[in-house]
Amino acid sequence: MPIYLEPPAYKPGGPDGKGWNRLSLNAHMGMDTAHCALRPRSYGKLYESQDTRRASWAGFGSCVNGGHCDACPVLTAKPTTLRSFTQDVLIRIDERGRPWLMNKPEQGWASSAERWTWDELARLQGWLLGDRYEDEHGEGFWLRAVDEPANSIYGSRP
Repeated sequence: MPIYLEPPAYKPGGPDGKGWNRLSLNAHMGMDTAHCALRPRSYGKLYESQDTRRASWAGFGSCVNGGHCDACPVLTAKPTTLRSFTQDVLIRIDERGRPWLMNKPEQGWASSAERWTWDELARLQGWLLGDRYEDEHGEGFWLRAVDEPANSIYGSRP
């Protein structure tokens, strides 16, 4: 499965011969770096990272190992775990695109929340990516426990 995502090639041209014109306003900054399909930066890219054959360049974090995937620290990182009293857990996304695990989703942002990273969510085991969610507090998505609870706690199976 593809993990290393090369940036798209550009057609050299324009006044500088490199494909950029004077009106780019630096819109191309960082657009020439390879991305890693295991480092999503949004719900859609998290979905793609679950089966990297769906992954397309852009929307993922940069490659951290120069394309040497077999020795990549992202690929060999320990899986993350989540333990919950409920089978469904809401992840809210704040205005800066950061995911937050919500304790009591019905309370909106007034609920206690735990900040997670997209990298941690991509390595999460024992949970399935659920549907998108939107309410008056913002948007997010659901995670659903795969296994039955052990001692009334979901996500606690090895």
